[in-house]
Amino acid sequence: MGSPGSQAAPPRDAGDGPPDHVAAPIYAIGLGSDGTWRHFVDGAGRRGAGVVAIDLADVVRTGDWRLAIPDDGASRLVTGRQALDLDPAGGYFVRLADLSSLEAAPRLAARWRALVGALAAWLDHVPGPVANRPSAWADNGAKPLHEARLARAGFAVPESLTSSDGERLWAFAAAGPTIVKPLSGVRARTRRVAPGEFTVAAGFSTGRGPVHLQRYVAGVDVRVHVCGGAVHAQQIVRRRSDGDGQGAAAVDYRELDAADLEFSDVDLPGDLVRLLVAATAESGLLLAGWDLRVDGDRYWVLEANPMPGYDWYDRRAGGVVTASLVDLLTRRPAAFGPAVDRPTVDQPTADQPTVDHAAPVTTTPGPAARRMG
Repeated sequence: MGSPGSQAAPPRDAGDGPPDHVAAPIYAIGLGSDGTWRHFVDGAGRRGAGVVAIDLADVVRTGDWRLAIPDDGASRLVTGRQALDLDPAGGYFVRLADLSSLEAAPRLAARWRALVGALAAWLDHVPGPVANRPSAWADNGAKPLHEARLARAGFAVPESLTSSDGERLWAFAAAGPTIVKPLSGVRARTRRVAPGEFTVAAGFSTGRGPVHLQRYVAGVDVRVHVCGGAVHAQQIVRRRSDGDGQGAAAVDYRELDAADLEFSDVDLPGDLVRLLVAATAESGLLLAGWDLRVDGDRYWVLEANPMPGYDWYDRRAGGVVTASLVDLLTRRPAAFGPAVDRPTVDQPTADQPTVDHAAPVTTTPGPAARRMG
């Protein structure tokens, strides 16, 4: 019997979808304050999916949890209002966030860490489809490693340098247009930098490093959401023009007023589409948000986000990303193969490279830097 408040999806007619679909709920686990989470819950519900919405803050503050690995049929999350049985074969839309650092009370901070850690391990082992498993593509939180992996996968990735050495940073910035990016996955401002910023006269010292620099690439921004085999791409350009009459490309368009941006659907070259789909799948992701910059007919990959805030784009695209997610998350587990043992988020693997932050790390464009057609 389902737990109080849980909701089952309505039966499908034969013409409603392919035979690999079943009437099963989608568990949406995240924060009620997260706009992307709310967008998915609302959008999936409008499409007839049975959505069990679970706010992590409710579980931490007023509830409890029981999560077994391997699952024994009795895993559940409890809020102050209801107990929610978790079906390991169900579909899961997950946006985990550990808010322990924001809690003044040690008890609540400890509960945040315990809940998020337990859920991350449990979701990595259940057989049902999960968008996304917490351990999938965790290197996004370390930009030098992430960019090196993208280049090895065959994408064109702008040259970069990570170092605490002011002379090396000066030389890299002097060699061409350069931007500074956050070293970790924490959201921070990306901006253009000048060589002089890395001199002693400017106040730079080794202790201010490491710094992650990347060669600036001019062009048009493209955001791509890959959902299984479905690819949804949008081009983003400035409405206003610079002095030459060309659309001005911002370092990060997300920092601009939306009124200054124009979004439009765009088709990508077939070989790039296949590469994006393959790389997403090989990373264990059902959903990925890819940031591209198009320079003429060359496609540069800047980042692949394993937990993309896709709602901004989905609203402009009529909900196609949510529709693709619902399709993926209501499939039978057999469609995804058997569950595999995955390392937990903070468990290093034996062959995971390490980065000496005192030494420079460089990446160079991969083979896909060639023009794609």
